[in-house]
Formats: sequence, C-alpha cells, structure tokens
Amino acid sequence: MKEILFSLLCLVIGYLIGSILFAHVITRWVKNVNIRELGNGNPGAYNVFRNVSKFWGVVAGLLDAIKALGPMLIASHYFHLSDIALGCLAVGAVLGHGLPVYYHFKGGRAASVLMGMYIFFIPMEFLIALAITVIVVLGFIRKEYGVWGPTGIIALCLVLCLFFPHPTEVKIFVWIGGLIVLLFNMDKVKEKAQSITPTPVK
Repeated sequence: MKEILFSLLCLVIGYLIGSILFAHVITRWVKNVNIRELGNGNPGAYNVFRNVSKFWGVVAGLLDAIKALGPMLIASHYFHLSDIALGCLAVGAVLGHGLPVYYHFKGGRAASVLMGMYIFFIPMEFLIALAITVIVVLGFIRKEYGVWGPTGIIALCLVLCLFFPHPTEVKIFVWIGGLIVLLFNMDKVKEKAQSITPTPVK
C-alpha cells in the first residue's frame, strides 16, 4: 500500500512539474504574446521554433525534456527511487504537459517531455531512433518535421526497447508514455497522412 501511495505521489509531482508550459512562458517573455495566437496555436517547442525564433524553440524543447529528465535524475541519484517511481514521475510530466492544470488542461503534444524520459530509460534506442528518423524525414518526407519527426522517434523507440535487456517495468512505462503522446498527436498525424495520400484517379 505504501508503495502504491508513493507511486501516486510521484505521479502527482511529475504532473505538477509537467504542467509548466515553457513555450508559453518563453513566448510571453520574449514577444509578450500568447503562444496560442501564433502559428498552429500549439503551446509547444516547435511552434516557438517556427514563430518566435529557432534559438528559443530549441530552449523550449530542452526545458520540456528536462521536465521529465531532471526529476528522474535527481530522484534516482539522491533518493534511489525504483523504476516504477521514476516511471510515474515521467508519465506524470507527460500528462501534465498535455493536460496542464495551470492552463485549464489545454496543453501541448508532450513529445519533448517524452524524449527526456527516453533519454533516461532507453538512451541507446533513442539515439538509434533519432538517427533513423532524421534520415527518413529529411530524406524522404521533407516536410512537417514537427509532426513526423517526433512520431517516428516515438514509434521506433517503442519497437526497439522490446529487443534490449531492460526491466519489464521500464518497458511498460516506455510504452505507456509513448502511447499517451501518440494519442496527443493523433489528430495531426491523421491530418498529415491524409494530406500526402495520393488522390485516386477517376
């Protein structure tokens, strides 16, 4: 029972940290405008990258990743938490970014946050997925990097982690986080897939 309650506490802590939308904070600070009034209206790093500046977009993405990676590193190094507790911290951060309590539960797509979790739990799979996705997206798709890039990395990480010797609980949390983020991105993925599907010749 204590372990369950502690895991729930980690989930809540991760959620509260994840609910901080750095894209919103940075855009308000740099341009004094609401990120939802720019580009596609998504309060995420890619929208900052496209409509504020590349530098601040990268900063926003790194800060989003740190929302998961930072607490996991601290909790692991200083408090020696279990993989379950660490997974709850990360999944909480993912949920917080997508459904932030500070912003009326209207958040971003949480891909960068998930990347922070993957860097901690499955760094080798993440690097492999990153390399493959960059080649495929830049070499063949050549557009909508903000949608196809994260989606490709997540999908490859989910598959690759099954073939590496990780504890079962790590693989479970990797999949839980990945499926949540894919769900957050599903509307955009469907939209872009339809846009590149050839129209049947009548």
